[in-house]
Amino acid sequence: MPRISDERREARREQVLEAARACLQDHGLEAVSMEMIITRSGLSTGAVYGYFKGKDEIINAVVSEGTAQLGAELLPILTTLEPPPLPQLVEQVLGAIVGFGQHKKGDVDRLAVSLHGWSQSQSDPELKAATLGSYARLRGLFVDVVRRWQAAGTFDATADPEATAQLLTSIALGFVAQRALAGSADVSAHVAALQLLAQRPGVRRPR
Repeated sequence: MPRISDERREARREQVLEAARACLQDHGLEAVSMEMIITRSGLSTGAVYGYFKGKDEIINAVVSEGTAQLGAELLPILTTLEPPPLPQLVEQVLGAIVGFGQHKKGDVDRLAVSLHGWSQSQSDPELKAATLGSYARLRGLFVDVVRRWQAAGTFDATADPEATAQLLTSIALGFVAQRALAGSADVSAHVAALQLLAQRPGVRRPR
């Protein structure tokens, strides 16, 4: 039989991953089986096993490649030499996250699927290490943003960049979780709230 091209091979591999995403969205991590993924992909059993050894390897690929893609889309926002003020930066970050979720084929929401991936990463040491590394890099990018703000005199010089980066990371990851678990999360609402907090005068603590 003639060998398929690299492009065709990659397209078939992605076909398997997209089938896995759809199965995760529809059935959840525990209920998904290799048989489900194979059927959803439309490929033969032999073809699917030609790309992956089993369900865990497919799910790990879904998670790791999704995390990498989202990170690539956030990178230009977080590495700009003159980052915008905090509310606008959060708007751009959350907008990119929403856009990532809308990379849909067959109505698959990648943000919803990512929560299943987080669960998978807790039980697979190799995937957990990769996931932790990815989010550590994200937090490190936020640290650099805060330091550039401080160097430009547009952010409180006494603020701890590491602590601020933790908060910004929580906003980004919490936004993903809220959209999946609460059904919605609005970018403009986040931005408006941050703008209000930034403008609000200090409130005295009760004695």
